[in-house]
Amino acid sequence: MTGLVAGPSEQWLVEDLLRVEDVLATTAGGSSHPLTAEASTHLIKAGGKRLRPALVLTTSRAGRAGERATDLAAAALELVHLATLYHDDVIDETETRRGVPTVHAKWGLQVAVLAGDYLFACGCGLGAEAGGEVPGILSNAIANVCEGQIVESEALENAQRAPSEYIATIKLKTASLFAAACELGSSTSGVEGATRAALADYGLNLGIAFQLVDDLLDLVGDPELTGKELGTDLREGVFTLPVLLAAQRDERLAHDLDAGLRDLEVVLKSLHATGAVSDTLAEARGYGKAASSALSGLPESEWRSVLDKTVEGVLAQVP
Repeated sequence: MTGLVAGPSEQWLVEDLLRVEDVLATTAGGSSHPLTAEASTHLIKAGGKRLRPALVLTTSRAGRAGERATDLAAAALELVHLATLYHDDVIDETETRRGVPTVHAKWGLQVAVLAGDYLFACGCGLGAEAGGEVPGILSNAIANVCEGQIVESEALENAQRAPSEYIATIKLKTASLFAAACELGSSTSGVEGATRAALADYGLNLGIAFQLVDDLLDLVGDPELTGKELGTDLREGVFTLPVLLAAQRDERLAHDLDAGLRDLEVVLKSLHATGAVSDTLAEARGYGKAASSALSGLPESEWRSVLDKTVEGVLAQVP
């Protein structure tokens, strides 16, 4: 269920996630209209890593664990994340997600967009119920994600885009939710000062590493494991870091991409020949190291061990 690495001694994380899972199902499936409830719980029922809510729950262990506000914040963040997936799948015209048809593939674009909006509203409602800093943290994260998506849309099919600009975009689009997860865990459990700052820094760097790994899996991963079609970003003209690095080093590839090349096999040859795949993995490992370093000043504990092992788990996904 979770993307965090939990062993037998971390049964608390499993139990915490089960509580959050109940909140997710009850909230997203709370509509009396069958189609609304079915479409809104579609990806919840499909499973998923639940990485973001697990980060909320785990980082809350730095303070007062088990707070109701923490559970609500964790569920709220996951609903926001799911809403972004619904909208991303519409924008990218993706047909499968988590091994099942996307909402728009099953019920059409209108239902997908509105169900995504519904999940955003449900997430904000839970955030309001949690109170405190939660609504502000959530709204800031949502704004960052939307800004990142707008920037990415502007950069579509631009093979000349600087890799540094791409990193700046994924900080907004992806890593901001990871940082928000750690902030939500801290704020709802009374964690302040240097510890809270360290956890937020951990989340931001983990989020960047996560996205870079996801970029690689979109190109060289196993669709049966990822639940997504290979080359989706490439077909949609979203040139991720490995593609941008290869285009920077291979003028012919850059020219062909600008001219409309979207053949994954052809592009992969250049990615491997230029070292773009291995260099992207090295970049992901660098951000993973930065995430782990952010925790270095915190006391040894079960929850910190889970965070450390999570970095390893994210990076280990690349074949």
